[in-house]
Amino acid sequence: MIDFDHDPTTKDRLFCSMSAHFLTEQLPDEAIDWDEDQIEKFVDEHRWEPLQYHDPRDVMQMIEAAAYHAHKFFKQEVLRLTGNA
Repeated sequence: MIDFDHDPTTKDRLFCSMSAHFLTEQLPDEAIDWDEDQIEKFVDEHRWEPLQYHDPRDVMQMIEAAAYHAHKFFKQEVLRLTGNA
């Protein structure tokens, strides 16, 4: 089971996963080790058509928001399902 509080890669992996909702190609797993400029370049090159005129940093913020909410939801669900809520 994912330890949402102590696994440092959970949020990063969710960021990569959530990117598929905003980009034409999901950020690869190795993007976890990329610096922000590399991620911004990838986002700039793979923006979904409805977001093509948005600044890549704005798209990155959208992805971050989706990852944050997914993380929060899954953490609460795990706590609820394990009786630790």
